[in-house]
Amino acid sequence: MSDSSVLIKDFIAGLEPETLNTEFMKELVDGLKEKFPACEILTPLKETIDIELEQENSAIEYPWILFALSDTAYSINSKYVLSIEILGEITPIVDAQHYSPGITSSRGEMIELVDMHALFGTGNYLDGKEDDAVCMMIVTEIEGVKRAIIVDEILAVEYITRFDENIMGNREAHVTSQYVNKVARRDKSDEPILILNIDALGGL
Repeated sequence: MSDSSVLIKDFIAGLEPETLNTEFMKELVDGLKEKFPACEILTPLKETIDIELEQENSAIEYPWILFALSDTAYSINSKYVLSIEILGEITPIVDAQHYSPGITSSRGEMIELVDMHALFGTGNYLDGKEDDAVCMMIVTEIEGVKRAIIVDEILAVEYITRFDENIMGNREAHVTSQYVNKVARRDKSDEPILILNIDALGGL
């Protein structure tokens, strides 16, 4: 074991137990790895901490953002939501996907838009809208990629506890089956909610 590894090991062992939460350890190890990139004990320690942090985050219960598309209620977990904003000016981009009308500004950053109606093959967000109609966008970050999904209306922010898996069944050629993988029930009203498939959205 190198001298730097011994010093770092002794330093970590000497920390007060109350400081050893996962977030603190991640920042500490990331900082040490920048200063001592060749230290052999930091790489496995960093991998262990990253796994522990992922497990802790997955155990946290996040509320769900409920929104409407036409007459159907959908939801996305707030874990993947950065903000909810009024859709502003859209800048078209060349060779955009059929579901993207372009990019827009969110908190000073230009991000890609995803028109959920176009994604589901049911038109686009302008269908039947007046010129002064207000559209909402939910700014998401999935696997490090920021996008804003255009929705008709924000319905609520709620905790959801009742889910059914694989509700779309084996209905081939049903466009939304790619992007919806669960159905839930609102606890108070018992109304059904379709849950967006995060893996599919992340793969757009």
